[in-house]
Amino acid sequence: MSHSHNQIVEQLPLKSICSMCYNNRPKLDWTIREFTYAELHAATQGFSIKNFLSEGGFGSVYKGEIHGQKIAVKQCIHANHKQEKEFKSEVDALTKARHENVVMFLGSCSEGNNRFLVYEFVCNGSLDQHLSQYSRKPLCWQDRVKVANGAAKGLLYLHQNNIIHRDIKPNNILLTHDCKALLGDFGLAKTVSEEFSCSIECPGNLGYWAPEYAAFGKVSNKTDVYSFGVVLVELITGMKTTDKRLGGKNLVRWARPLLRQGNCQKLVDGRIMESHDCHQLFWLSRLAGNCLNKDPHKRLDMNTVSLHFDFLLSKSSSNPIQAVIYILILLGGQSLNTYRRRLQWLHSGKRQY
Repeated sequence: MSHSHNQIVEQLPLKSICSMCYNNRPKLDWTIREFTYAELHAATQGFSIKNFLSEGGFGSVYKGEIHGQKIAVKQCIHANHKQEKEFKSEVDALTKARHENVVMFLGSCSEGNNRFLVYEFVCNGSLDQHLSQYSRKPLCWQDRVKVANGAAKGLLYLHQNNIIHRDIKPNNILLTHDCKALLGDFGLAKTVSEEFSCSIECPGNLGYWAPEYAAFGKVSNKTDVYSFGVVLVELITGMKTTDKRLGGKNLVRWARPLLRQGNCQKLVDGRIMESHDCHQLFWLSRLAGNCLNKDPHKRLDMNTVSLHFDFLLSKSSSNPIQAVIYILILLGGQSLNTYRRRLQWLHSGKRQY
């Protein structure tokens, strides 16, 4: 089976290497191919338990190696029409996506009833493992911001290519040891050409559903933005959507009043209380609140979210003049181009506006 794909490939180095474990990412010009069952069986040592990585709603994932390239092989459950549709949906979405913050799709296997998806191997597990209260080394504040920024860039790229992920959550954000974030698991992804489409089913985790998705099955880029907002709250708090420490409350319901009041210090994960950047915490909390707007039309888009991170990671976040301009943007008072022009003026030493 051959795949034709017209994806937009970002201008990136052909390869990137993890500074800690030296894991090589595949070249961006890797040609997507059809693997044989025998190849994947050999690569994973017969789908050995020692190569088992994870189990999800769509099947098990195993680590393997082919021609010196480490891979992750997703063994898809294939028992009915729905699961076959999900398999094809993931293949279609992945063949269009080549970006440094999206897990690279290397190929697939369809032999008899066997269905496999082959990805690059991402060396440091998923975000949920690093946010867990049981993690021996929880992510520091700067790494959390870096992960959020990377995930935002990956999601913006998908939206620019008319792909709605539909399952943004920490389990589906994979990390290298350098805390580069890569979006994975496209089993629920949809390619769209309209602002809204309607889905009868609402798969995924309830804690990440946008209100319009949960109530009416309405799907758009803004449903991903809402899920991303939930992830931001998890990064800030270190809590899960149904964390036992919340006493039965949903994380978003618990956090929403604090976000509205700007009471950031009550949100921040106690494990990083001494190391977080107060200015960044304030702006990241503002961003999370705007991503979680109940009205999808008032919710931010990923272009604005990405711009927010440009601001957040610059020194502007502690500059009162630039902060005032930025908050006008965040509240919808100015255009993005106006914001960019004014930042350029400020950086050049001018103050007229």
